[in-house]
Amino acid sequence: MNMLSCDLNRLSEIPLYEQLYSHIKKEIIDGRLLFGTKLPSKRKLAEFLQISQNTVETAYEQLTAEGYAKSYQEKGTIFKHSRI
Repeated sequence: MNMLSCDLNRLSEIPLYEQLYSHIKKEIIDGRLLFGTKLPSKRKLAEFLQISQNTVETAYEQLTAEGYAKSYQEKGTIFKHSRI
């Protein structure tokens, strides 16, 4: 999968994890991430966006908690459905 391009504003009052979560959620809702798409690994996305793995993990956890993604041990996080 191609890396998620996301313009994170490090000067914003909105935490980076929330900006990333909102971006991915919008990609899902707008149909740019298709059902079953595997999201990039936390490590690779963190390196690509130059943020901490904890930031990516928190964003992924929020997506999972809200039902937008499902996390599988050893397989990563996979886009589940659009909840629409």
